[in-house]
Amino acid sequence: MNPVRFDLEKISSGLAFGPSREELYASVAAHPAQPLVIQAPPGSGKTTIVPPTVANALEQAGLTGKIMVTQPRRVAARAAARRLAQLDGSALGKRVGFAVRGERRASAQTQIEFVTAGLMLRKLLADPDLDGVSAVIIDEVHERSIDTDLLLAMVNQVSELRDDLSLIVMSATLHAQELSQLLAREKPAAVLSAQTAQHEVQEAFDSFPGTRNTERGLKDEYLRHVATVAVKHSATANAASSTPVDTLVFVPGVREVERVCSQVAATGGQALALHSQISSKEQDQILSEPAAGSAARIIVATSIAESSVTVPRVHLVVDAGYAREPRRDSSRGFSGLMTVVASRSAATQRAGRAGRLGPGKVVRTLDPKSFAAAPAHSTPEIRTGDLAAAGLSLAAWGTPRGEGLSMWEAPPAATMAHDEQVLRALDAVDDSGQITSLGEQMMKIPTDPRTARALLEGNQIFGTRAAAEAVALLSSSERIASADLNELLSAVRRSSHPANRAWKHETQRLEKLLGVAGNSAGRQPASAAQGVAGVCALAYPQWIARKVGQEEYLLASGTRAALPRGSQLVHEEFIAVAEVSRTGSKSMIRRAIGIDFETILELLPQLHQKRETAELVDGKISARQVESFGAIELAAHPIKATEELGKEAVANAIAIQGLGFFGTHDKFEALRRRMDTAHRLLGEPFIPVDDQSLIASAGNWLQPVLRQVASGKNVAKVDLYSALRTLLPWEHVHDFDALVPERLQVPSGSRISVAYPEIGQSGPAVVSVKLQECFGMDTSPRLVNGKLAVQFHLLSPGGHPLAVTDDLVSFFNGPYAQVRAEMRGRYPKHPWPENPWHHVATAKTKNRLNRQ
Repeated sequence: MNPVRFDLEKISSGLAFGPSREELYASVAAHPAQPLVIQAPPGSGKTTIVPPTVANALEQAGLTGKIMVTQPRRVAARAAARRLAQLDGSALGKRVGFAVRGERRASAQTQIEFVTAGLMLRKLLADPDLDGVSAVIIDEVHERSIDTDLLLAMVNQVSELRDDLSLIVMSATLHAQELSQLLAREKPAAVLSAQTAQHEVQEAFDSFPGTRNTERGLKDEYLRHVATVAVKHSATANAASSTPVDTLVFVPGVREVERVCSQVAATGGQALALHSQISSKEQDQILSEPAAGSAARIIVATSIAESSVTVPRVHLVVDAGYAREPRRDSSRGFSGLMTVVASRSAATQRAGRAGRLGPGKVVRTLDPKSFAAAPAHSTPEIRTGDLAAAGLSLAAWGTPRGEGLSMWEAPPAATMAHDEQVLRALDAVDDSGQITSLGEQMMKIPTDPRTARALLEGNQIFGTRAAAEAVALLSSSERIASADLNELLSAVRRSSHPANRAWKHETQRLEKLLGVAGNSAGRQPASAAQGVAGVCALAYPQWIARKVGQEEYLLASGTRAALPRGSQLVHEEFIAVAEVSRTGSKSMIRRAIGIDFETILELLPQLHQKRETAELVDGKISARQVESFGAIELAAHPIKATEELGKEAVANAIAIQGLGFFGTHDKFEALRRRMDTAHRLLGEPFIPVDDQSLIASAGNWLQPVLRQVASGKNVAKVDLYSALRTLLPWEHVHDFDALVPERLQVPSGSRISVAYPEIGQSGPAVVSVKLQECFGMDTSPRLVNGKLAVQFHLLSPGGHPLAVTDDLVSFFNGPYAQVRAEMRGRYPKHPWPENPWHHVATAKTKNRLNRQ
């Protein structure tokens, strides 16, 4: 039996996207298998109108499968489903339903199901053919979450193989042409651009004059200003309106929501918090139509209210101008959310909430200059976020690292390589990046791969209940000022705690995922805190930490991080850390719990090592036997260095410092320059001797030196010169010394050192010699088979420069006369003949020369 068609006239009444539904219907009905890009301004009603229009069009084409609609957030999926069901006049969960983590309202009758992008991604990985699905509508693709990017690429691949699957992507910003090319078949995907006339939204600025943001987040003074602006403009708007005007305030995170709500309350007003940590029931109350005659509301929200959500009676938006975005710290090995200036596209989305139901106003608390300088778009999460979960999804799809998958933007190679290493350490993927059987088990648990692995392993060690409770706590966004997870656990266990219900619900969900009711046969922890500590250690072994200062800890990864001031965790020698963030130049521990070292060794024996190591101290080898856990040194004592340890220490030092490790060796450097000149001007058989080449071949020519240092000789006293000469082909050593001589004989009989150009540089060879030693020198020599000029730096008897020339004949026939006139009075004991061609060349004074 065919499903009942949706009443599109009724559903689209009063919505700006309404006039575009006929074009959409015709396009989908005629070409259901052709991808379609829809671009429409925020607040136009596309999330409400497009799904039922597509359902009707596909039914016309004979396709009656389910329509899956993705949203970037749970609250948006629930709200969109509720809104469409209300307009359709059907009960939620019948024709229109939703599914989010831990909650589903759908049935066999459901034709349109709203889901989060993450849930849809897992559904796709579990059922790559998408049996029973006729269309996938991916909404808000411009937000560029990792899940949405992956879903777009994977569904696009499926739709190429199915001629009965519609793929429709929707964006509120100007990405249509990029998406059209990405989804191209024989030609670019069609674009339906609905530049619908929005209700007018007036823009105003009520700026804060001081500093708004610090490395610790938005300042309280700025949040007080935001609250004051909200109260003031709410009062003005309601004074001018005959019906209540609700105000929607945007701030970046939960902490800021609570602060602004408190500030509003301090003025005698009342504010409602809207964020992901409040219950579904509380979210529903805020997003439902208020009772007739109820007072105007001030709703303080995070970005969850930015898109696909209609908040009734909102005609005023106050935008604090900041957002939380993922940022990765590769040097410290962690990523997290940072408070940044919101993009202008996000600001447009927020402003659109004020014009969704009629004319409205947005008040920005940024100054106009800062707003104009904001980035045009938010940074795609794939560039800055943790890619471990994405890497596991790509492996499960059969496209490790995204290879062979047409993506909007490929994951950064370095980040992907690092996070694939994390997955290998979890045994989730093999050396080639293919998913393992354990990885497939982890995919069934919708959490981060680290906590998924910890849940599976913790289930066997601590029992199902303890493991599930611990992972539910670690997966939540709950924080506590002290960073102590034990304190947080005690708090959320209390039924009065706001997060208690969600934590218990998540615990039960994880227990079901493990497929075990109650506890498994695993060993029970002595306390709930020990269970949390153990599971935390299993999930984040690289963040096991040992105290090294008053509030500072050294992590097994090698990073140093500090606890919040006043935290009682400072009394713990070892802690298991669940979250680290960057605050300016410092790393801060945000969530951790005490753990004893015996437990650490029992759970993570692979990170406990005993090794012999050596390093150079004051130019000599110093060896130790070290016991460590990752980068944490537990104990050490000196030992006698073996030759092998010494060689390793020298090799490590060279890798870090280059050849500069050996200090200054003039004779060695002079030979290098000669060899470099020979290679540059003659080529083979003379080889390159730049730093990179010499370090690469150090295992050959440096062996004698390495043995000397390894056996205890100071690096300043080793014979680098002789070692380097071994790189000269023995049959060409004589030719080399003749072609690129170390010294040049001048008429006085002296053999003067030749200075060749620096490594990698061109130019003449330089001979610095006293002028009198060159009397009678009627030719200017050239070296290296005539390919290298010699430049003479002629010196006074006192060694000061007098002239520079590469043509001695011209010098003695010309400038010499002036030099003679200036110098003969200053150096009267030395010969300054009028005719230098007939005077004996000498380095001696006139008296010594006469006596001779």
